[in-house]
Amino acid sequence: MSDVQQLPIGVFDSGVGGLSVLKVLQEQFPNEDFIYIGDNANNPVGNRSDDEITYLACHIAEALEKQPVKLMVIACNTFTVVALDAVRERVSVPVIGVSQGVKTAISQSKSKTIGIMATVATVNSHIHKHVALEVDHEVLVWEQPCPELAGLIEQGHLDDHFVRDVCTEYLEPLLSREIEVVVLGCTHFPFVQPLLEELTSGRIQFIDPAFETSELVRRRLEGKDLFNPQKTAGTVSLYFTKDIELGDKLSASFLNTSRRSIEHITL
Repeated sequence: MSDVQQLPIGVFDSGVGGLSVLKVLQEQFPNEDFIYIGDNANNPVGNRSDDEITYLACHIAEALEKQPVKLMVIACNTFTVVALDAVRERVSVPVIGVSQGVKTAISQSKSKTIGIMATVATVNSHIHKHVALEVDHEVLVWEQPCPELAGLIEQGHLDDHFVRDVCTEYLEPLLSREIEVVVLGCTHFPFVQPLLEELTSGRIQFIDPAFETSELVRRRLEGKDLFNPQKTAGTVSLYFTKDIELGDKLSASFLNTSRRSIEHITL
């Protein structure tokens, strides 16, 4: 067993959204240790300038590298779209951005039309559309900006009239176009997937890209021989830059609480 193999996998996001990615990673790699940083003090980031987004992402990545970690996952679509290359230049460990989920969506669509729900910054990058057209040049992509949704989720609105109203507004263009497969293009959005499914009465299948992301992580761990050979369940250390209450509530509902710790951190 090498010292590097024993290091944890680092995961970071602009807040609690990346916990949806961490959940899948922990399920797929139960013997790995994880360190998670959620910079909710600066959330939401999806409406900020590219320079601000890049600065915040690199700042978190540098803090995470000091832990240290053997691999880094950017569990945020906006950070991935805007700052992935900059983060890779700034740190010395392998960095994986969150996957788009587009390939899965196209494979599930009968009409060759898919929808994307994402932050303004992610929509403005058109990354999902570019990737979709590389996969299938005949596919149609409807990009739906959701400027308020990540912020509401970050405030703990998961199933009340505030989040219901904005979800209804954002879903209307997708439903009116009879789009049956939609990628959740922000890691916050899987937390309201049950609500989205309720509001659409099963007319839309929602794709969580975290599963494609976990496959990228698996390939990198295999290729670099980085799997932790320990037989016991891994630990999860959570750090948040602001209120930890929502992170505590969400993580306690699906992470192994016996192997979990949560603290406030100043970056």
